[in-house]
Amino acid sequence: MKFLFELMLSMLMLTNGSSGEPLTREDVQGYLKTHHLQYADTKIVSDHSALLVDVKGEHAKASILTKTADNKLVMQPNEYVWDEDEEGISVETVDRYLCIVIHDKALSHDMDFVNIVYVDDNGDERKDRYYFKGKQAIIIPMPTRKEYIVVAIYGNDGFIHDMIKHFPGIELHPNKL
Repeated sequence: MKFLFELMLSMLMLTNGSSGEPLTREDVQGYLKTHHLQYADTKIVSDHSALLVDVKGEHAKASILTKTADNKLVMQPNEYVWDEDEEGISVETVDRYLCIVIHDKALSHDMDFVNIVYVDDNGDERKDRYYFKGKQAIIIPMPTRKEYIVVAIYGNDGFIHDMIKHFPGIELHPNKL
C-alpha cells in the first residue's frame, strides 16, 4: 500500500504541474476549512500537490491534495496509514519526505524539536534541526543522499526519543521539478 501511495505522489509531482495556477498555502488552508478538516501538518511538495499528515490516537495518515488544471482542489482517494511505536511516536518516510508524528501517548512531553543527523554527499556528518512549534507532526524533506539517518526528538520536559532509520541501497537525488 505504501508503494502505491508513494508512486501516486511521485506521478502527481511529475504530471500535475503542466497548467493552471500553482497550489498555495492559502489554497490548502481554505480547502481544509471549507471541508471542516484538520491536519497536523501540510507541505506543498510540487506546484500542484500537497502532502498532508493527520493523527488520530495511535494512527497517523498521509493524504494528498492536488490542484487540477482548471484550478479545482481535489483530495486524492488513496491514503497511507501507519501506527505509533511503544512511546507514542512515529517516523515514516513518504516518497522524498520524512513524517514525524507525536501521537496522543507522547503529547505530555511537549515536544520542542527534532534533530536529523546524516552524512552528506561530501562524507561530512550534518545535523538539521526542525521545530514542532506546537504542532503534533512535521513533514520535512529527506537528505538527498543517505544510507541511514538518526532521528532525535526532544521534549521540553527532558524527554529524548532517538532512532536510526536505515535505507539500504537508496540514493535520493534532488527533485528537478
